[in-house]
Amino acid sequence: MQILSSSPWKRNVNFVVSLIRDRFTDVLVIGRDLVRLLQNISRIPEIEELWHDILYNPTNLSPTFTGLVQVMNMRTSRRFLQSRITPTWKELVFLTSQVRFGSHKRYQDWFQRTYLATMESQTLRCDLIRFIVGVIHPTNELLCSDIIPRWAVIGWLLTTCTNQVAASNAKLALFYDWLFYDVEKDNIMNIEPAILVMHHSMRPHPAITATLLDFLCRVIHN
Repeated sequence: MQILSSSPWKRNVNFVVSLIRDRFTDVLVIGRDLVRLLQNISRIPEIEELWHDILYNPTNLSPTFTGLVQVMNMRTSRRFLQSRITPTWKELVFLTSQVRFGSHKRYQDWFQRTYLATMESQTLRCDLIRFIVGVIHPTNELLCSDIIPRWAVIGWLLTTCTNQVAASNAKLALFYDWLFYDVEKDNIMNIEPAILVMHHSMRPHPAITATLLDFLCRVIHN
């Protein structure tokens, strides 16, 4: 079905594209997650045109913009990651700071019923994972406690993905900081969860480890 130019969807697309083009220097502050979000909607014609400029004509967007590598080298601020999942972030913080490992299933079941029960919620998982990776950084005391660790929550979110596109986006969200990790600017806590998910899944869930390694190899190659 053809989408009319006056439809709310079309107006939203035009607004987002014009905002990015007119205020690109301001939008660039979002950092590398701006690229991840644009990838999720890259098949929209207006976004395809935007992508073409990002890749081949960066100065069309800003005289000081040098291209994709520039934005990918910019770590996304915690406040932007948090804004993607309001108000669910409070429940995630509670889950990873108060709930003991082994007593977590009823809390996960409640979270599943409340936030992840619909087909539309499949797209929420990648933002939940980005929040856990980039915002929830437990203290050493918490890491040594019996509180459910970040890797376990992420593993649970990955296994509840039933949509292939959502599953791929969730894996990308997990490994995203790996792609342009800079030891001088980035935090080791941003790459730790993926390592631990694979490590702790090797025996009980070898398919998860194999799938994540396969995805990592493919995304690096591409």
